[in-house]
Amino acid sequence: MSTLDDELRTALALARECGRIALAYQTGGSAAMQTRDKPDDAGPVTQADTEINARLVGALRAAFPGDAVVGEESAADAEAASGAARCWYVDPIDGTTEYARGEACWAIQIGLCIDGEPVLGVVHEAAAGILTWGVRHRDRAEACVVRGDTPPAPLRPSARGLDALRLVSSKSHASPKTLEVMEVLRIAPERNLRIGSVGVKINTIARGDAELYVHPRAGTKLWDTCAPYAVLRAAGGAMTDLLGRPLEYDPRRLGHEAGLVASHGPHHPEILAALRPRALAWSIGQA
Repeated sequence: MSTLDDELRTALALARECGRIALAYQTGGSAAMQTRDKPDDAGPVTQADTEINARLVGALRAAFPGDAVVGEESAADAEAASGAARCWYVDPIDGTTEYARGEACWAIQIGLCIDGEPVLGVVHEAAAGILTWGVRHRDRAEACVVRGDTPPAPLRPSARGLDALRLVSSKSHASPKTLEVMEVLRIAPERNLRIGSVGVKINTIARGDAELYVHPRAGTKLWDTCAPYAVLRAAGGAMTDLLGRPLEYDPRRLGHEAGLVASHGPHHPEILAALRPRALAWSIGQA
């Protein structure tokens, strides 16, 4: 029976290695990062994104030759992963906008799906000195965080009630729909933490520093969520689309078209029920 020990060791080593590469580029400034815009208004990309993407994809394919690997900067190859029982989704730098600005709110993400279910995730917030991982597969459920040189500590989402939820929302892509979420759930502005990177937001919930993340529109991709979702699941949190449906990990459909709701877990059904009228009004997932 696989415990995914080899997979976890490999992913952790790669995350640390690529974190050093990313930091070297970031400290080199704009000349080193060579930031440019992707076609079709798909956001910025840097030299670090492309180099780390190649390193992650190549190393995972070499270590696990029977597995499919889908990377953000090599997504054109995703069709070849169709039908694979095991598929890695990697995001070389989640939060490239913040990374290119020299901020710390970004992460290297390495996630493994087995039969379409995220079972292993490593999220390395290299500039912040935070490394998290989670494994939830068969009888194994483990989620840990390392801050700097401290020993690994178990991840535990908070147990706050519905009347005290703390929201984490986008720093670079503010949406009026976020204000609607706050109104429906009675979340005061001081309980809305705005930060970059999908993975960092979800990790914030897994660490117990917030309870809720709502992405109220399409736009996130499988590589944005696979690793942090695996961490959150292993820690005991929950994540679905806005209509409460399980997230699908199929390389033939790379986007989450019905938004995201990630929570600390205990009140996930009540949160979804409260948001459902708004989600339907936004026509989320109805196309």
